Amino acid sequence: MYRDFWRFYWSADTKYTIHSPFVFDFIKNVLEDKRLFYAYHEVETVRKFLLTQHQEISVTDYGAGSKFSKGNKRTIQQIAKTALSSPSFCRLLFKLTKHYKPKSILEMGTSLGISTAYLRMAALNADFVTLEGCPNIADHASKVFKRLKLKEIDQITGPFSETLDQALKTLKQVDLVFFDGNHRFEPTVEYFEKVLPYAHDQSIFIFDDIYWSEEMSSAWENLKQRPEVTLSIDLFSMGILFFRKDFSQKQHFKLTPWYWKPWRMGFLK
Repeated sequence: MYRDFWRFYWSADTKYTIHSPFVFDFIKNVLEDKRLFYAYHEVETVRKFLLTQHQEISVTDYGAGSKFSKGNKRTIQQIAKTALSSPSFCRLLFKLTKHYKPKSILEMGTSLGISTAYLRMAALNADFVTLEGCPNIADHASKVFKRLKLKEIDQITGPFSETLDQALKTLKQVDLVFFDGNHRFEPTVEYFEKVLPYAHDQSIFIFDDIYWSEEMSSAWENLKQRPEVTLSIDLFSMGILFFRKDFSQKQHFKLTPWYWKPWRMGFLK
């Protein structure tokens, strides 16, 4: 991954080399928004609490597994340390969601609910469905939502192959989708294709850890070339796909602000 990062870093654009007004706006109002929103402190306080919990649970993993833990027994602390998105990543999710104001959100991979909380607090009035494969982890996520007093989050538990259709029927249309539950090629492409009919030209698809493995990188390269995709943004830690029809031609960008120091921000997991 480090080799991938340095290859990315030296080939990435900054706002000074971008000519797309839409992407320039994304850099200025999402990437470079340095405001400290109320949600940051509230959610990170809960993250700190999770990092103190030594309760062991049985984990059901339908995805590519963990790089850090073997077996199906893990403590809440271990999951919080290794499986949750970093604070900087979550802040980016929050800013992106707040800027584009989706009215419907689908999250594939609740984990302990930290990224869910950031998404929800950025769009309190959006229809929101989050999917988690493991019942024990989903149970602890629901406790996080109660702790943060977050309401109207529709949690669906079970393998995505069984729950995704239900989520899509519930939402009917998706404005923002966060894919964070499986880091293998075939499931990632399959989920994309299943969700795509519910998207529209203003929808945003976000993929976590696009350099997590060769499979995930291949999936990202495959998806960004799909004819429905008109713009892709590679931030190394995540990939974002847009479907806007007002772009004259398909464009792909690798972005980094000039001041970006991902080894400090937690983008290198």
